Amino acid sequence: MPRITLQDGMNILEAAFDKARSLGLTVAVSIVDARGDLVAAARMDNAIWWWTESSRGKAVATVAYEGVPSGELLERSSRPVAHGLQQMFHGRFMPQQGAMPVFKDGVLVGAVGTAGGSGEEDEEISGAGAAAVGQ
Repeated sequence: MPRITLQDGMNILEAAFDKARSLGLTVAVSIVDARGDLVAAARMDNAIWWWTESSRGKAVATVAYEGVPSGELLERSSRPVAHGLQQMFHGRFMPQQGAMPVFKDGVLVGAVGTAGGSGEEDEEISGAGAAAVGQ
């Protein structure tokens, strides 16, 4: 069964930070596995401290909804299921644009979340990270 590894997480961070630098941005990036457990997280120098938690919450939302990019979850955020997930993940669930799923061999193995740019920029950076290890 495919899974996301720590080395995958490190490769994702490197690719995501390279993309952020190319866009002239300072960000935080988090990678979670398919359960929403943290695999790796880091923030670039001068990134705001809470961006790491925000990036993690975006990634958790993507895996909680079985690989739906977090930007597509905004309309669902006011529904009872979203409120339940917010409680279940102790506040670490943010259905906001900026996360992308990671698939290996067609299996959801995790997600990458980014915070620090606009929603579109965060999603682009997360996509670059996800592409470093997934399909």
